[in-house]
Amino acid sequence: MQRYNWLASRHLAARFYATPRGVKVPLSAKINALISKTSAEQIYSYKPTLFVKVGSWTLAGVFAVYGVSFADWSLSSSLDLYEQEAEQSTLSEAWWKHPKLLLVARTAGSVLLSIIPFTLSALAIYAPSRIVTGVTYMPHGAFQLTRRALVSGRPVTRTAVFGAIVRNEKTRVYTGVGSQGTEDRASFAFLLTDTDKPTWDRFYIVNRSGKFWAQDGRIFDVLFGGDSAESLERSPESASVTTAKDPNLLQNLIKEQQIRTKFNNRPADARNIVLKRRSN
Repeated sequence: MQRYNWLASRHLAARFYATPRGVKVPLSAKINALISKTSAEQIYSYKPTLFVKVGSWTLAGVFAVYGVSFADWSLSSSLDLYEQEAEQSTLSEAWWKHPKLLLVARTAGSVLLSIIPFTLSALAIYAPSRIVTGVTYMPHGAFQLTRRALVSGRPVTRTAVFGAIVRNEKTRVYTGVGSQGTEDRASFAFLLTDTDKPTWDRFYIVNRSGKFWAQDGRIFDVLFGGDSAESLERSPESASVTTAKDPNLLQNLIKEQQIRTKFNNRPADARNIVLKRRSN
């Protein structure tokens, strides 16, 4: 079994998205193949469609127009009511029924309600800039997330150490549906959170229809959710099953790979030292 996992790891090391036909590669072998990489490896790729770009600006425009229309109508209605109440007011009325006080209350309510569509308009423009277009695994336990800039649309990268980028605990990437096991009728995307960033810059939207490394969404559950590879292998068909979490196991595997890399580099370093001494 160990020899099979080693051969599967070597095969996956040479192929990005595809896995051998007719061969079911264990998830643990895939994780080992990824961690053993000595160079950057892209583990997710997605290209936003034109509908996302055009649709977001169209939706933002609709919310903005609605906000302007509502603000104009509510403020004009408040002024009309104020004029009517000012003509009919008497000195015997209670203070809370004073026309000016009612005008202030109505105006404040109009402003607060008008903020909602303008906020939704801003979110419609901002959300596409948080869509992840690529995730790259860096050697020794770091990740690089790529998205598009808000205005220019140029790629923006963020490199974070292992553990800084996390998945929502209640959301499973792997559902067992589809060729990659990531399709979900309830949601088309899931969130990754950068715990080292402020609120407005910490959330990343990952589309489920993107290309996952080795065509297996469980890779993300292990890397960003802290799920155990063994528990995911035992219950891959159910997304509702609570899997065992062991984030320290993956950290230990990364540390072992670092030690192994240093040990393998020692003969080369010694050879270089000998060659330099001979040349001198």
